[in-house]
Amino acid sequence: MRCPESLIMKSQKSVAKKVEARSQVSAIQNKRNRSVQAPNAGRARQVPKKSQKTDKALATFFRFAPDAVIIVDAQGAISQVNDHVKTMFGYTVRELVGKRIEILIPARFRGHHLGHRKNYMAEPHLREMGINLNLFALRKDGSEFPVDIMLSPIDTEEGRSVIATVRDVTEHKRVEEALRKSREELEARVRERTAELTYATQTAVTAFENRARRQSAVAKLNRRALEGRDLTSLLDEAVSLVTSVLDVEFCKVLELVGEFLSLRAGVGWKKGSIGKIALPTGLGSHGGFTLLSSSPVVVEDLTNETRFQAPAFFLDHRIRSGISVIIHGQGKPYGVLGAHTARRRSFTGDDVHFLQSVADVLAAAIERRVLEEELLNASSREQQRIGQDLHDSLCQQLAGIEFRNSVLVQQLAKSPKAKAEAAQIGKLIRNATKQARALARGLAPVEIESNGLMAALSRLAANSANLFRIACIFECPQPVLLENRASGTHLYRIAQEAIGNAVKHGRAKTILVGLKRLNGELVLTVEDDGAGFAQKTGPIEGMGLRIMEYRAEMIGAMLRIDSVEGKGTKVACRLRLG
Repeated sequence: MRCPESLIMKSQKSVAKKVEARSQVSAIQNKRNRSVQAPNAGRARQVPKKSQKTDKALATFFRFAPDAVIIVDAQGAISQVNDHVKTMFGYTVRELVGKRIEILIPARFRGHHLGHRKNYMAEPHLREMGINLNLFALRKDGSEFPVDIMLSPIDTEEGRSVIATVRDVTEHKRVEEALRKSREELEARVRERTAELTYATQTAVTAFENRARRQSAVAKLNRRALEGRDLTSLLDEAVSLVTSVLDVEFCKVLELVGEFLSLRAGVGWKKGSIGKIALPTGLGSHGGFTLLSSSPVVVEDLTNETRFQAPAFFLDHRIRSGISVIIHGQGKPYGVLGAHTARRRSFTGDDVHFLQSVADVLAAAIERRVLEEELLNASSREQQRIGQDLHDSLCQQLAGIEFRNSVLVQQLAKSPKAKAEAAQIGKLIRNATKQARALARGLAPVEIESNGLMAALSRLAANSANLFRIACIFECPQPVLLENRASGTHLYRIAQEAIGNAVKHGRAKTILVGLKRLNGELVLTVEDDGAGFAQKTGPIEGMGLRIMEYRAEMIGAMLRIDSVEGKGTKVACRLRLG
């Protein structure tokens, strides 16, 4: 089924062709009539009835056509218009006939239109509607409106003319504009939605990658903790990891000591702060409030914080935002792990989860260290008990046997052989008593006096020389006093383990034990000329070496072991003196 518009256009083309044909027929008939009318000059011309009906039909169609129809002569003057012109342009027939066609054209187009009209008249042709020309017409009231125009040239008795069929396409343009806007809005929405989906996808991928990277970092830290790294190194590695992963400038580990939180490890803080800064608990600090809340605490803007008081330590470093989580422990928290920045920042749930995961790794490592310390303390207590028992029981019994043996020697005065044998037995008993006392001192080596470590190491060197038949020398150029008996005991055990390793594993012939004070530190060294061993990167292997490391860590000392195959081993332990 054809649309009304196509039918109208077909009708208009048909009308134009019929008008042109009718004009040509009329011209031929006029020529014939002039040749015939000479002898019959006074006789009126007769027009066939069929032709009259056709002319009437064409005139009716021209008058009532659904579009405005304007006939323009070769000079651009309007010769005829139909009734729809008045509706479209607001002019009457009398107001338009004889006027230039430019009266219906906006002023801004008139100059160009004159040239276009002349060119068209020189080479007339049929120009159909809908060829995407951006045309406008002018009403009598001065308003403009968009139009489509079809041009059809015709030849009449008066000369060449043009039939201009004008259609108001305001509604068509409005629909087109609405469709264009709707299409643009749809395209914009599609672009917007595509951008949203792309952003959501990228965000999800980034979040997944961040989580994977954080999980990998936590797993690596956990492996380091399981390898038996000393707690100080593990804490330093943890704070460095947090600053890198969370992209913050500051990180801290606060240890709960009494009523204060001591800065045990950190990154970004002023030099000398580690081990020297103590923050209040409760509402006096971010960490204190975290312990009070028993949950992670996120601060977006410290300047507007009302839940707790910002300590001067934070203000000095211009802290603006941060997170704090609890490092749990047995019975009570070990302390707090915190990450902070001088920028205002909103931390996410993933940030909190990562920080808590690191804190949990530290908590497990600290708990393991506590258990190891308890085990070593229990072992030390048991050694001390055995040493006390040796001293109070076995040594006393040996002393009693020696006394009875001396009586027996006197009684055997008349039997030289028996007396000599009894005297030899007495000598063996005295040697056994000395060894028992030496063992007792070794199991409880350090006396309460401040010079107890020097005396214990001196006896250890002498006893080792006698026991292992090697040269074991103790050197202490200047007196080194140590008031802390626990620290002295651990240092003694480190030296004792180092000597034992040198003899059993290194087959050393000479061992030098040194003790000195240097730059505010107590320095204990055990150096041997044994076989040595090839050192490997990573955690210390071997139970004896690890126990030495644990003991050093418990008293806050630094332990270093240097060994070269075939050239011996040197163990050095440095303890900062208060």
